[in-house]
Amino acid sequence: MSSESHQEATLSGVRWVMLTRIASETLALGSTVALARLLTPAEFSHAAVALIFIPLATILTFEGFASALVQRAEIDDSHVRAAVSMSLIGGTALSALAAVLTPLWSLLFGAQTGSMMLLMSPVFLMASIGGVSRALLWRRLEFRKTSVIEMTALTAGSVVALALALAGQGPRAIVIGALAQVALGSLLLFAAAPAPLPRWHWGSQREISGFGVPAALAGLVDVLFRNVDYAIVAARLPAAQTGIYWRAFNLGVVYQDKLSGVMMQLAFPVYSRTESREELRRLHERATRVHAAVIFPLLASLIVFAPILIPLVLGAAWTPSVGPTQILAVAGMVAAILTGYPQVMLAVGRPRALLNFNLAMLAVYATVVALAVGHGLIAVAIAVVIVYLGILVGVYRFLLGRYVGLSIRRLIPELGPALAGCVALAAVTEPLRLLLDPLLPRVLTLGFAGSIGLLAYAAALRAVSPAAWGDLTMLLTRVFPPLSRVRVLGGSRGVVSAAVAPASVAPSRNPAG
Repeated sequence: MSSESHQEATLSGVRWVMLTRIASETLALGSTVALARLLTPAEFSHAAVALIFIPLATILTFEGFASALVQRAEIDDSHVRAAVSMSLIGGTALSALAAVLTPLWSLLFGAQTGSMMLLMSPVFLMASIGGVSRALLWRRLEFRKTSVIEMTALTAGSVVALALALAGQGPRAIVIGALAQVALGSLLLFAAAPAPLPRWHWGSQREISGFGVPAALAGLVDVLFRNVDYAIVAARLPAAQTGIYWRAFNLGVVYQDKLSGVMMQLAFPVYSRTESREELRRLHERATRVHAAVIFPLLASLIVFAPILIPLVLGAAWTPSVGPTQILAVAGMVAAILTGYPQVMLAVGRPRALLNFNLAMLAVYATVVALAVGHGLIAVAIAVVIVYLGILVGVYRFLLGRYVGLSIRRLIPELGPALAGCVALAAVTEPLRLLLDPLLPRVLTLGFAGSIGLLAYAAALRAVSPAAWGDLTMLLTRVFPPLSRVRVLGGSRGVVSAAVAPASVAPSRNPAG
């Protein structure tokens, strides 16, 4: 694929993924708010532990048995059929194993949580049905189809969960809604890119598993890393406290993944199709800069407005999650910077290095959280931030620096503009919040102060870094083409025109660009 067609496919993918993500996540957010008011923190806790199986199912069935179809330069029919065979066998075995281990889940997390994990156990088989189809679509960079499918499945899952919660199903509503989402997504993927009948082929199986097994293990360890804190908190603290921590972590760290998911969905297939390491470095550095410019102001706004936003939207029962949420939003910013590094390592064919790093990361994280949990949720939140900062340094020192040539010294100037914008945002919004909260309804306070804060962020970003501002406007104009005719913050058409120019000629202070 030529550089121009690769770039156009990437930008088109960004548009479709972003638009469908906005639509689906808007509905999902409404469902989340409704569920937060229908279910107690303790009920959320029981479902939250069972939801660990969702990313595990995707990682183990897709990364293990289908991701090699995306990464390999050439594949044939035998590779596809072998991947289908291994995916279905693996999915069936993992679902059976998850069900058999129900007594262990009940011993660790309680009988009610154990029953939720048993209910969730078929998810591995469900995910395996669509894994190879997803790989075929990603290989062809057909992001429009995958985006529409994911939006449809997420919408259906949210509707099912809400309907069951209204019917009084408690935590079962969340689990069944998640199962419906995965099942429908797999069926739609298979319909969009039908996989051939399974057939075992030893040579192709060895080639696929040589990449897929370490990739799946690396993904497995990453999922354990993302959920081990839930497990430790659930095992050591009451269910209500676990629910509070789950909500705080989701608000501060996980929800930024809703936008980060755009980059994650595109990164592996796009990085795998780059023609050189230099092109990959340039693409990842620029993606990181744009990602930070989008995510940082949202998390900075969350830190400022959490005392108003959480009780207003989720209800008074969730007020204890305000403090942990504000701290964990800092970890969310670090997580935003880290987004995409596993995809880089897979694209350059280094799944074993990724696996080794993830194992070390998991061991450190679990140890630190286990030491902190006895001191309360605030201590756990602070510990999470410290570990995430350490991981950021480690990723650039041991992975991206060693195998791709990306230095953390080059990262710091890329993030400076977004950080400067967040300082401007906080300097404006915090006094406004304190001033307006006693005088106006909270909805008006959020709307007025939040809008002023985002304008301050945009002005600071443009003043500090025209390159970062240009990349941000490029993203916005590609996703929403009518914005290309709008003058932003008094800017001229020249700024927008430069922003939508091809990546190879758009202005940049990136040394690699």
